[in-house]
Amino acid sequence: MSLREDPREYIIKRRLEKIRFIVPVMSYKGGVGKTVISSLLALAASENGHRVGLLDLDFTNPSLHLVLGVDPYKNKPAEEKGVIPPTINSISFMSLVFYTRDNPSPLRGRELYEIYRELLSITIWGEKDFLVIDHPPSLTDISLDTINLLGKYSRPLIVSTASKLSLNPTINLVKILREMSIEPIGVVINLYREDEELKRVIEEAFDRNRIHLLGYINYDPDLEKSLGSIESLKKTQIYRVVRERIFREVARVLGA
Repeated sequence: MSLREDPREYIIKRRLEKIRFIVPVMSYKGGVGKTVISSLLALAASENGHRVGLLDLDFTNPSLHLVLGVDPYKNKPAEEKGVIPPTINSISFMSLVFYTRDNPSPLRGRELYEIYRELLSITIWGEKDFLVIDHPPSLTDISLDTINLLGKYSRPLIVSTASKLSLNPTINLVKILREMSIEPIGVVINLYREDEELKRVIEEAFDRNRIHLLGYINYDPDLEKSLGSIESLKKTQIYRVVRERIFREVARVLGA
């Protein structure tokens, strides 16, 4: 069966049709803080009064539940003509970890593709203002298929780090998305340490390539000990920046 013949494409689009904004959070590689930014962005949107869904599509290493302190044994999706994600701090949260129970997932190739599409097709989100999706790092088959499938329904947010070595891969990721007729919301520079020369290099490169810089997030030494507690996360410096700057800019760009 070809991708075009897969009936789940129709079902997935029906599942997502009541969501105003779909925000895939992407990065050119792992270790840039994409999962943390996804979590904090969802919390900030919820705190601003929006109805929010949060989906972990990183099947190889799902970790959104670790950031938020979600116990996959105690929190389970309800089943009713599909599955309804459990509500965590007013956020509808869905992850493969509810079924793997934090055990390693040996899925590869076609199996991975089938599970990913099945999860999207059975999950009932209902009416939401935002669906934040934590993507696998880099452009994997799942990332490309998701972007192709969602197309005009989504606007990706890209997370990068403050490094000259990160510039070209991040710019190339934006170019690939544009070749697919998808314009990202912009780029967040994470783990930034004050460096005016580096900042100038980044901003000039983004200006040349017409890339919207959503903002900088400084390294936060308190983040690590706050992981696993939403209450503690909301007290961190990084959350304040995401809530007061990054989310507001995302909402402005999207017209939310």
